[in-house]
Amino acid sequence: MQPDIEQDRQDVLDAHAKWWRANVGLDIPAMRECFPSGMNFSMFNRNGFTYFGIEELTSLWQHFIDVGIPSRLTQTVNVVRLDVRGDTAWLCAELTYRRGRSEVNQDWEEGAEDLFGSKSTEIYYRDTGDGTPQWRMWHFHSSALQPWDEPRPGFEDTLTQRGLGGNPYGLSISNTTDLNPA
Repeated sequence: MQPDIEQDRQDVLDAHAKWWRANVGLDIPAMRECFPSGMNFSMFNRNGFTYFGIEELTSLWQHFIDVGIPSRLTQTVNVVRLDVRGDTAWLCAELTYRRGRSEVNQDWEEGAEDLFGSKSTEIYYRDTGDGTPQWRMWHFHSSALQPWDEPRPGFEDTLTQRGLGGNPYGLSISNTTDLNPA
């Protein structure tokens, strides 16, 4: 049976979108559905720390909830590139998000007027961790997005000029999630 590459792309994009929707409101049950079981998952988190397995990520999110770090109220994610090859896929994205107000120290997350930016690399396998052939994210790496008006060394263009998700590969795939839609 020939693989359906368009269906695989859509399935990976669905898993990717579910992950990012879970980030808005810190939806732990939805987040857990995005990753393989056990210690199969690894994350280089935007906070600078590394996490291993779904239980560690669950504990991190529960910690955020317990100490009152505000969840994201809205975010826009633009997929810059997606490549699917057999049972493996990789995706890179840029995103912006707004958080609710809090007194909790957020020094690791600086943003102008509560607008934060990140970029991510996501690695997917068609495996839930127990061999079931469904797409799950097996590795995630996130870091801060550069300032909007900072010139890119060697090119002198800016993110403002390029636009969120702007790339030489074609149109980016964009989705926005809002916790309190108008």
